[in-house]
Amino acid sequence: MTVPSTTSRGAVSPDPGTPDPGAHWPAGSRTATARAATRRFATGVTVLTCGRDEGTHGVTVSTLTLASMKPPMVSVALRRDSRGLAALLASGAFAVNVLAGRQDPLARHFARSDRGEGLGRPGRGVWAGHTADGVPLLGGAVGWLRCRVTRTVPAGDHELVLALVADARLGTTTEPPLVNFAGDLHRFPPAAPPDDTIRSRP
Repeated sequence: MTVPSTTSRGAVSPDPGTPDPGAHWPAGSRTATARAATRRFATGVTVLTCGRDEGTHGVTVSTLTLASMKPPMVSVALRRDSRGLAALLASGAFAVNVLAGRQDPLARHFARSDRGEGLGRPGRGVWAGHTADGVPLLGGAVGWLRCRVTRTVPAGDHELVLALVADARLGTTTEPPLVNFAGDLHRFPPAAPPDDTIRSRP
């Protein structure tokens, strides 16, 4: 007889051969169920910016991921009929602005369908500098990537954009990044400073 293993808290883990009653395939639409499950992914929030001057465009995404380290590449899924995808492909180069926790207003702005284009949207005060190839950057981010589109791959009703990371910079803010979870934006509390009263024992 196989003895069930226990976790570090002493709870008995289920036998690997026994179906977990809490993990079952619910009835209903596969699309709706997949959407509900993937909303439980916790992801970072970025704004992709491209274009120049009054043609500057930004779009909020939470689908950016690292695709390769050697060479460094990222991928992002965008709807095939979206303005964001059209702007990225027309420009060929874009910046990834990794948003800090307090920048949720920017995330909401660049997710709006009526966000418009140009440096006046949402206001010139939010822009700070630009990449080596002239793409404007959002100030206050926790980090930036300068990317060049290399190819796109059809993926259902989306296009998967693959891009080479040409350069990267870290922000000076100590804020935790903004996080998307369960269809809403969340701010992490700032990390507590080290407690100097704690001393290691000899």
